[in-house]
Amino acid sequence: MPAQLSDFVPPGNGNGDDIGDGDLSDASSSGLSSLGSLFPDKEGDGGAQCPWCGATVDMKLLKDFSNGKRLNVRLQTKFCEEHRKKSAMATWESKAYPEVEWSTLESRFKKHQTHLLDIINGEESFYRTRLAAKIEQGQGRSMKKEENLNPGYYGPRGFNMMCDYLVKEYSDMLKKKAVHDKVIAGRGSAAFIQAVLVAELGVQLIMEDMLVSPEEARHILEESKPIGDLVHADNWL
Repeated sequence: MPAQLSDFVPPGNGNGDDIGDGDLSDASSSGLSSLGSLFPDKEGDGGAQCPWCGATVDMKLLKDFSNGKRLNVRLQTKFCEEHRKKSAMATWESKAYPEVEWSTLESRFKKHQTHLLDIINGEESFYRTRLAAKIEQGQGRSMKKEENLNPGYYGPRGFNMMCDYLVKEYSDMLKKKAVHDKVIAGRGSAAFIQAVLVAELGVQLIMEDMLVSPEEARHILEESKPIGDLVHADNWL
């Protein structure tokens, strides 16, 4: 029987703030207010304002959405999400990010098994070293959901797919390694998956997608998080 997440994630404190307490599927923080620095405010010459975030939007876009009616709060937030997603798609195209083939993504994960196993077995890596430094300095004892751990433009959907795969493949090994590995034990197996393995796997995929170095891939991963939050949200079903 496949391992379950609850088999190796320590129980939480019940307040929902702590990703180290095992909530793998809800670690993204994609608040619309965080997108202003990445996406341009002006999306057309109409001069209308988004009723929710205040960004300048295409007048026709707003008129078509509202159909001449006053928007309640729910519709205001929906319009805001739609115009931000429209901007995100334009940025996606300008950055030449690839179309993600979700049906074959797990097979791509498997190609990086050796790299992931090396990290689990203690080999230094960028994100393992960063987590180790936080543990050593007593930082990040409660890894908040406000910290966006999504793997760049793969977004929450990619994050959840990666977490599911990593739990399925490595949960038993992580439980054993945590006995002697201070980095895995320091914040728990779930946090190690989220903060280290997902990020390292995301970097490998971006290197393949964009034909870039690890350093460039890490930059793209961080830069493209707000885009991924919108374009690849996990409400695709």
